[in-house]
Formats: sequence, structure tokens, C-alpha cells
Amino acid sequence: MTIRTANIHTLAYRARDMQPGERQAFVKQHCHDDVALISRVYELMDSASSSHIADDAEVIGNEHEPGWQPNVLIGTRLGAYELTQIIGTGGMGAVFLARRIDDEFQQQVAIKLVRGSLLSANIAARLRAERQILASLQHPNIAMLLDGGTAADGTPYLVMEYIDGQPIDVHCDREALSVEQRLRMFLKICSAVQCAHQSLIVHRDLKPTNILVNHEGQPKLLDFGIAKLLDTELQARHANLTQHDMRLLTPAHASPEQILGEAITTSSDIYVLGVLLYELLCGYRPFVFPQSFRLVDLEHIICSARATPPSAMVHRLDRESPGFMRDIARCRNTTTAKLKRTLHGDLDNIVMMAMRREPARRYASVEQLSNDIKHWLDGLPVTATRDSWRYRASKFIKRYAWAIGGLSVGVATLVVLIIVLLVQAHRTAMQRDAIERERNRAEEVSSFLLDLFRYADPTRTRGNELKARDVLDAGARQIDTALDSQPELRATMLDTIGQVYGNLGLDDDAVKSLEKSLDTRIAIEGENNLDVAGVLQHLGEVKAAQGADKQAIAILNRALNIQQQLLGTDAVEQASTLQLRARAMMDLGDFSAAESDLLKALSLYDLHGQSTTVQKAMALSTLGELRSDQYRDEEAETLMRAALADLLPVLGPDHPQITELKLNLADSLESQGKYREAQPIFEAALAQKRRVLGPDHPQTIEAMENYGSFLTRKGDYAQAQQVLDEVLKTNIRLHGAHHAFVGYDRVNVGILYFMRGDYRHAEQQYREALAIYAHALPPDHVYVAGAQMSLGRLLTLENRLDEAIELLQKSQQLFIKTFGADNPMSYRATAALGIALVKAHRGDEAKPLLLTARPYMERFEKTQELYREFETALAKVAH
Repeated sequence: MTIRTANIHTLAYRARDMQPGERQAFVKQHCHDDVALISRVYELMDSASSSHIADDAEVIGNEHEPGWQPNVLIGTRLGAYELTQIIGTGGMGAVFLARRIDDEFQQQVAIKLVRGSLLSANIAARLRAERQILASLQHPNIAMLLDGGTAADGTPYLVMEYIDGQPIDVHCDREALSVEQRLRMFLKICSAVQCAHQSLIVHRDLKPTNILVNHEGQPKLLDFGIAKLLDTELQARHANLTQHDMRLLTPAHASPEQILGEAITTSSDIYVLGVLLYELLCGYRPFVFPQSFRLVDLEHIICSARATPPSAMVHRLDRESPGFMRDIARCRNTTTAKLKRTLHGDLDNIVMMAMRREPARRYASVEQLSNDIKHWLDGLPVTATRDSWRYRASKFIKRYAWAIGGLSVGVATLVVLIIVLLVQAHRTAMQRDAIERERNRAEEVSSFLLDLFRYADPTRTRGNELKARDVLDAGARQIDTALDSQPELRATMLDTIGQVYGNLGLDDDAVKSLEKSLDTRIAIEGENNLDVAGVLQHLGEVKAAQGADKQAIAILNRALNIQQQLLGTDAVEQASTLQLRARAMMDLGDFSAAESDLLKALSLYDLHGQSTTVQKAMALSTLGELRSDQYRDEEAETLMRAALADLLPVLGPDHPQITELKLNLADSLESQGKYREAQPIFEAALAQKRRVLGPDHPQTIEAMENYGSFLTRKGDYAQAQQVLDEVLKTNIRLHGAHHAFVGYDRVNVGILYFMRGDYRHAEQQYREALAIYAHALPPDHVYVAGAQMSLGRLLTLENRLDEAIELLQKSQQLFIKTFGADNPMSYRATAALGIALVKAHRGDEAKPLLLTARPYMERFEKTQELYREFETALAKVAH
């Protein structure tokens, strides 16, 4: 029935004191799956004003179907049974509770009786067919046929096992069964349906009300009233039912072929099982039907519209009706965020594969569907999810998290991927001529793995702590000699070890391992291969982390060309490569090219239906960093907060990518002058980096550098000194006193001294940095330009103008050469040079420089120390 506005208050009043399972079922039933109406009811329940909803508000009831009145049959005797009450009614008849009245024994049964007005040859034949179907089925989860007969007026009836229980969805919600418990119950239903299919019977009406759960928690499949006979002999016996059967269905639980009147096969039940599983998992149906609809509406909704995956439906309901979604999550003994994470991925894929519109693309049998669910419960890969090394590795890690929890990320990843190779080898060994090769491969891996584990033997470690670096180094050495006969395996393991080295911040070791993997891959498969592209992508990422951005871009260009040639220019696989290239371009100051790459990556994710993936959110985060570099800090903040909102529920607060994103958010807040808001985010993210990655990891050190520079700009010089000194000492300890990183740290310390007015110590730090760069970096590196500009500004203030102008000219030329003239660093260097020339009374040379930098300085630098010097110099040349 249609819900009138006045009745919304009645719904809220009646629902507010119910338990979550009863409440969400009650509201959903009366609101007809209208999310907006559901949301309004929950708002009323949550509001303070809900307490004054009148007790005498209009009662909402169900509309009564006119016509047949089955209660007049109560007390009627059919054979040895007497009808005692109505259990349920439908369009074709009713089911009665009955008791045995002869003297043999006491028994309660369910009797199905057809409406007298519908009694016809077809209907009578249908009931006889159902009796034949039930007689042929023996399964603990299918209600048994006990007897049958014909009433005095010729009406046929069935006597069936009486199931005193609740519909499966109601039972699951009232008992607050978890997702895992629901899946195990669903497997019993699958077993019953598989039994029917083996008897050449398609049920065709697998809705919750046809599956009752008894007091022992066992589900029972009922009502084969519109089942389809696949057996040719039985079909011939009931041939007159075919045309009549064509559109007998329950709209919300019907397959596309049922709606279209096409041939019905076991695949139809698989589709409807998918619909049932959808509702059991996320508490909502995949399709919503208007209250009054025609067959053409059904065809459009079920056969044309695309169902939203269960996890996305949870996300939508949480956005549109959070109270309703909280009830749904409570009924699954979890929270909304955890439910979304649980459903995302494999369970989404299992449900959507079962519900594919084309029967040929669904699971081939109920057994296949059951196997995928069992695999998910056991933490194994499922066939509904596209196979990949990363996917199989993630399944392994989740399955054995308790066993490998004590090892570092690097060791865990290495061991997982080695075992995955064994699994992959087993799966691909399908041809007889490959068995020997796979056996040899397995022996190589087994030997390699055993030797690696022996490395942890206390007789070898002598009580020393075993670290990820030690195991990786041992594995890398062993690969060079132990896997010569398995070049593909050697290439894969070198790639894996290279990635783990990179994750540990050991970039030099990562490059060595990845380059060996690349050479091996090219030797085996040639240059134009997706595996080669994958290694190139990993190598480019590490090169960018080393600061070799031009090399990184060249390497990533090679990967991108291979992906586009083999997969096409719209392949989603290239999105991650574009994102990595964009980062390298940002480091070089080519913001326009970086923006083009990021926007292309984002459009590819959207094009391929990956708008809510981790990869899309990380691309948004990178775009936020770009907007920050472009001084569009409000946009940057918006993008980073959106990325955080998408990533936090999936990755959790402790994930390194979340920590990195928070640091970037803090940078954008600082640029807007929101120091109070930025500082606690900086400090929390830095603490998280130290805890998860350790104090010596490059990302931790970089975070400390950024925090120290933030404190300098904030004016908290004492704390900034403490942080930046710690960074300097750490990099000297890790890399030696003459490493480029140490030079970078000295520039940051010099800027701190400069801001404090201690020009002597600032100059000392700048000159030491330039001396380090002279040996550690090429002369045109941007680090050199930055140190030259800092020293040049200091010398300008001390009126040591000849050297200042020489340094600032070199700095400006380097920045323009690297970044182009239209870049913040180039404008700052141009302004600094103009200021020095004005102080040297060379105003004619200074004026065009100052005018060139003026739009940038007035827009972005007004709060900085350099702007006051710039304003003074510009005023002098203007007169």
C-alpha cells in the first residue's frame, strides 16, 4: 500500500522500540524499498521530537485481498487430517496447519490446497506435478512430502512436513548472524537446490518466504509449485503446463529469462540464489520495483538495469539513510564500515557473477557457486575474481595472518609470493608435457625456501635478531645461483625482492634486484610483454624515490608504451603507470603534464567502473598534492579529505598510505595558514611513521624534514632545531657525511638559522651543502639551485653583492632550465636576483626581472619574508 505522510510518524512510533532485526525488516516492508522514505522514518526515530508521536496515530496494516476466504475451511477434514489454522495464502491457494485425527499417532503437518475458483485442468495438473517433484526429492534441507489426495469437491491437496520456523532473512536478522554464519546457512540451501537440479528440477521461486529456518537452525526449502521439470519423460507427461508456466514468478526473485519467457534452465535458479545471497549479505534487494508496474517495467529493471554490487549498496544506504544501515549492520553483528570492507571484492564478485544477465556467463552449476563461497570462508582465491599474483598473495596473507604476524612485511611478502608460485605451478600443470617442468620448478622453489628458513636457525644467527633486510639479502644472493634453471621463476622472485627492498626504503638494493629481473624477463619474453611492463613500473617508482626523476619518466614511458600497444589506450592497467609518471613530473615542476596524466588516470578508473577503489582514491590524493604545489590549497585540502574518506574504511588508520596522505593534508593546511589544525596532524602522522616503518625509513625521515620545516615557518625555532638536527644526524649515520641527503638537511638547518637571524651559522650550513652537492650531484641538479638561492639571499642582506648576484644568476638559470620560466621556484629565484641587482644599483637590469615575478609574488608570497624585500626593491625601480 502507499504510505501517506501522516503514516510516517506512525511507522517511526511503532518501529522505535523494536530490536534492530525486526525494525529494519518492518520499515523496509512498509516503505516498499523507498530509501528516501526509510531515511525520513529513521530521522524521526532519532530526533528528540519522536517522543511526542501520538499513540493513537493511524495504524498501518496490510491490504486484504478480496475474493476467496480460506478460513471457512478451518475444521474441514481431508483424509486422516483436520485443517486447524491458516499458515499462509497466495494467489493460487493456501497452506493450512493440520493435525492427524486417526488413532495411529499424533502428527502436525502442512497441507497445501488450491483455491476452488482456480480449480482447472492446468492447476490440478500443476499440483500433481508438484507432488511428483517432491516425491522424487530426498534431502535434509527440503521439506518432505508425506501424503496427498483429492478433497470431496475434486480439489487436489498435498500433505507436507510442517516447518515451524521463520523465513531465512528474518531468522538471520533476529539472530544477528554474521556474514560468515549467513554464508554457511546459504551453503545448505545451495546443497538442497543442487539436489533438485540433479533430479532435473528447477525450483524457480527461491525467495526468503520459501526457505524457513526451524528451531534447530536448519533451513528447509519449500514450495515447488512453479518448479520446472527438465526430465523429458516428465515434461511430456505435463506438456500442457509449459505455456501456462511462462510468467508464473515472484518479480523481486525472478531471473531475466523468466521475465522474458525464455527457456528455463538450472542457470535460472543460480541467478535467483544470487539475488537471495545479495539480500542476506547487505540487507537490501538489488532492484527496487515501483508499487504498480507492468511486465514491461519488470523487463526494463531486471533485464536492462545494472545491479549495484552489495558493498556499493551498503555505501549508498549509509549515505542516504545511516540509521537504517546501522540496523542492517547490527543484524550482521558488525559495523557499517566493517560490513562494507567484508563485502568489497570477492563477495561482491561472487554475487554479481551469479546474477549476470546472460545465463552462459553465470556459474555453470550451483556446486561452482558453493565452491566459491567455501573458498572465501577458507580464505582461498575464488573463481569470480580475476586471478593475479597480488590477489592470490593477499588471500594467502589473510588466511595465515596468525602464523606470519611475527615476521616483518618484507619476509611475509617474500614467503607468500614464493608459495603462490607453487600454487600457480600446480594450477597451470594441466598438460602432460608440462608436468616434468613444473616438478622441477617446485623442487627449486622448495629448496630455495628451505634454505631461506635455515637462515633463521639459531645455530646460525647465534641469538642475534633476524631482520627483514637479512632475509632479503640472503634470498637475493641465493637467487643468483640457485635458480639458473628456472629463469621465469628467477625473474619473478627478483621483482618481488626488489619491491620489498623499495618498501623498506633500501632503494639501491631495490634497483639492483629490479634491473636483474628486467634483464631476465626481456631475455625470456622479449621487450614487448606485460610482465616486462610490470617490472619497468616498479623500477620507475624506485628511481623516482631516489630523486632520479628524469630516468624514472623514461622508464615509465617504456612501460606505458607496452601497456598501450598490448591492451589499448583505454586499458585501466595503465592508470597506475600514469599516476607514477605524474609524481615524477611533479618533482620536476612540470605541473601541466602531471595534471594531464592524473586526469587521464582518474577518467580510466571511472570508465572501468572503479570509482570507489583504493587506486582511484590514491590518484585523487596525488591530484591533491599537485593542487598544493600549484598553490591551489583549498582544492588540495578538499581532494585529500575526499581521498581519506574513501581510503580509511578500506585500509584502516595504520596503513602507510593513510599516514602519507595525512602528511600531505597537513602541508596544504599549513599553506593556508591553518597552523593549529595542521600541527596535530603532522605530529600524529610522524608518530605513526616511526611506529610502522621505523625511525630510519626514508619516509619517516622525509616526514621529520617536512615537520621541521613546518615548525621553522611557524616560528617555533627551538623545536624546529631539535627536529632538524635529529634528521641531520640520522642521515649522516645512515649515508655518511657527504651524501646528497645530508646536503639537503644542511640547507634546511641553514634556513632555520637564517630565519632566526643567525646569518653566520646559516652561511656555514649553505656552503657545506654546496660542497657536498659538488661531489654527490650533477651541477645542474635542482638541489644545487636551491642552496645557491638560499646563500645568495643571505649574501644580499649582508651587502656582499657580487657573489650574491653570481649565485642568484646560476640559481635562476638552473630553475628555469629544469622547471621552465612559469614555475614558483623560477619566479622566486627571479625575484631574489632582482632584489640583489637593485641593492647593487643596477636598477635597469633589475626592473624587468621584478616585473616578471610581480604577479606571482603578489598572489602567493605576501605572507613570506621574501615579499617584503621584493616590495621595497620594486618601489625603488618604479621611481
